[in-house]
Amino acid sequence: MELYTYNPITKSTNLSLLLPRMPLRPPAPGTALVLAPRKGDLVTIRHGESVPDAWYGTYRQVYAVDVTEHRLVLSMPLLSRNPAFGFPSLVRLNCRVADPAEIVLRGIMDVSGALYLPVQRMLRRVSRDFDIGELHQAEDALTESMRTFSGDAALRLRNVTVEVVVDGNEIVASGRAYRDIERDTRLMEMRRERHLRMLRKDGAEGLIAEIMEREGPRAAYDMIANAEREERQELLVAWQAVLKNSEADREPWESLQAERALRDRMNGGSSSPFGGIRSTRLRGTLAPAPALEEESRDGGDGRRASRVRGLRPTKIEDPDR
Repeated sequence: MELYTYNPITKSTNLSLLLPRMPLRPPAPGTALVLAPRKGDLVTIRHGESVPDAWYGTYRQVYAVDVTEHRLVLSMPLLSRNPAFGFPSLVRLNCRVADPAEIVLRGIMDVSGALYLPVQRMLRRVSRDFDIGELHQAEDALTESMRTFSGDAALRLRNVTVEVVVDGNEIVASGRAYRDIERDTRLMEMRRERHLRMLRKDGAEGLIAEIMEREGPRAAYDMIANAEREERQELLVAWQAVLKNSEADREPWESLQAERALRDRMNGGSSSPFGGIRSTRLRGTLAPAPALEEESRDGGDGRRASRVRGLRPTKIEDPDR
């Protein structure tokens, strides 16, 4: 049977000077007598030993001390590597009185109380090297560290084991939280895989279709318009840079080719999803607009009509000819 503590001094009796009718008798099995003489040191009488001067008033007090072995449980918290977390632990051990006189001298009436601080000090030196997640490793190391601790002069210990415990409610709560996290993680992975398949298959158009399904046509329209607006802004910046640097040290035909490429991009179809928001591109077809087809045709003199006001049609001569 496991106990949390016990009092090793089972009885204490004051003696008179004369004992004519009640001599001191030897202790029973499992008990030792500690005699306090009127002068001198304490005398310990174990089972089977006789009591000297049992009929006289040589002793002023007698103590009966339990010397049998008891199985004890010490409950103590141990700090982990992070002081904010701890290891609730149960220390189980077999304990017996080794020196009854020392028990009386030290006044030990609570064995667990006498063992608590020394055992906790030893175990904390080990537990502080482990993180809260290393519960099993910490438990093995704590038990191993106690195998060499046999007690002190008054008490003898053996078969010491340390069990790191977790509260039942905490196990239920943490298990539920773990399952919730696992479920949410799997759902997020499934959504991410679905989105990746959609983007690989349909690209930005698939994303816009998803937005339209969830938020309506207006949201999809705004996304397409923003994409085309940003593209045209970049083209205008590039056009201004080309015009500004047209007098730089380069061949005339190179500048003309750059201008033509930019004009075609600015006046032609947009690279934004579904070709942008122009009326000719959002009427049930993704085919090129008729105006753009006419623009792509060359005239009889080899020149292309420009759709940018202020620019004259220019015939590009091949310099390699």
